[in-house]
Amino acid sequence: MDALNKFLPPRAAGGASGTQAVARAAALLRAIAGSARREIGLAELARALELERPTAHRILRRLVEEGLVRQNPATRGYLLGPLVYELGLVAQPPLALYGVSSDALAAVAEGSGDTVFAIIGSGLDGVCLDRREGSYPVKAFMLEVGRRRPMGSGAGSIAMLAAMPPESAGRILDANAARLRAAGEPDVDALKGMVRQARQAGYAVNAPGEAPEIMSIGIAVQNAYGTPIMGISICALRFRIEKRLDLLANLLRASKAQIEARLQLAAPA
Repeated sequence: MDALNKFLPPRAAGGASGTQAVARAAALLRAIAGSARREIGLAELARALELERPTAHRILRRLVEEGLVRQNPATRGYLLGPLVYELGLVAQPPLALYGVSSDALAAVAEGSGDTVFAIIGSGLDGVCLDRREGSYPVKAFMLEVGRRRPMGSGAGSIAMLAAMPPESAGRILDANAARLRAAGEPDVDALKGMVRQARQAGYAVNAPGEAPEIMSIGIAVQNAYGTPIMGISICALRFRIEKRLDLLANLLRASKAQIEARLQLAAPA
């Protein structure tokens, strides 16, 4: 549990060939995990990561051999392999965070009647850790558990950026500019404005680029050292967010306080 209360900034890829190969392999895995279709082709991967196709193919072939990636024989597209799941079973910090946040998220879903998401940061991405459904019949399933999106996409990640030092949040948005644009999100300057507004309000509000009839409100959970480690968001039809903004913000604040209190108890003396 102590790992939840520590923070190590992502390291830049080294120039040595072995380190570079590891960095490229990790980038390929993240790109595959981030594909909305859950399957992505070689050409798209190489283009997105600015790799030569033979280089991307060589690394992918080895990842397939190791079980980290699998290839659909019919489409030739790439998906995450079974070893990723097996390794995830022993990834203690996210699982521990899931444990301390699970009932708090369920309470938000029950109190709002809408869909609640929890995301955690992973480099330049936010990864959906959990999703809870409320009782309202029209669901807003914008994310599946395990789905990756660039930070800056969604109210949960905007809230996390707002809880970071402004220069750190700016660097992340600048680095994600092309990916955010491809996902239909506002330009980086507009997103930086949304982050500033979230910093002032204490929560973020966002309308997804791919579904403008949907709106989300999010808040950041911070560990004992003030580092944002989770974003919690409520996602619903726009009118349900707009007419209950104060109520939903209070539900999120209560959830945040509950989770942060548990993290404080877990922090070393």
